[in-house]
Amino acid sequence: MITERLTFDDITLIVAPVVMAGDDETRRDAERRTVAALVREAFGAGAAISHDASGAPRLSDSDISLSVSHSRNYACIAFSRRRAVGVDIEEPRDQLRRVAPRVLSDEEMSVYSCSDSLLLRAWTLKEALYKAALTPGLDFRADIRLPLDIAAGRASVAGRQFDIVKVITSPDSTLSLVAHPTEDAKHVKPYNKRSGL
Repeated sequence: MITERLTFDDITLIVAPVVMAGDDETRRDAERRTVAALVREAFGAGAAISHDASGAPRLSDSDISLSVSHSRNYACIAFSRRRAVGVDIEEPRDQLRRVAPRVLSDEEMSVYSCSDSLLLRAWTLKEALYKAALTPGLDFRADIRLPLDIAAGRASVAGRQFDIVKVITSPDSTLSLVAHPTEDAKHVKPYNKRSGL
C-alpha cells in the first residue's frame, strides 16, 4: 500500500489511496479495508478500531485520540497521544453548493462560497472540527464556527477553540486536520449543549 505519512508536532496523519481489490468488492468495503490497513501500519498487526457509544472510532484498549476519514479515492487516519484530533477528506461534489447554506453561517457563506475549493475547505473543516469536539448533536451552522480570515489558524466549536493544524488541497481532494490546542485535551469535559458547560 502506497501511503503518505506526515507528522505535525504530536499528531500523525497517514493517507492512502482506496484501491478496489476486485470486481466483487464494494467501494465501501475497499474504504474499510484501507482504513484497517492504515491502522495496522500505524499501530501493528493486532491493532483494530472499535467505536465508543457515540460511534466515534477509537483504538481498542488505548487512550490515543484517533480520527478516521475516507472518500471515494482516499482514506486517512490522524492520531495523537496528547490531544483530541479530527480529520476529514473529501472530493469536490456539486451537492456541496446546494447544502452549504444549511452548514455554513451567513458570514461563513460570504467568505467560503466564493469558489468550489473554498467551499470544500469549509466542508472538511466543519467535519474535522465536529470529530475533534467529541460532542454528538452539534449544529454545524450555529455551533461550529470557521474563521472569516481563511489564513487564521483557529476555529471554534461551541465557544471552545481548536487549532487548524493543516489543510491540504489538491485538484481532486481536500483534507483538513484540526486538534484541540491543549496537551490535556483528552481530559477536557465534552460540551453539554443544554447547560453550556
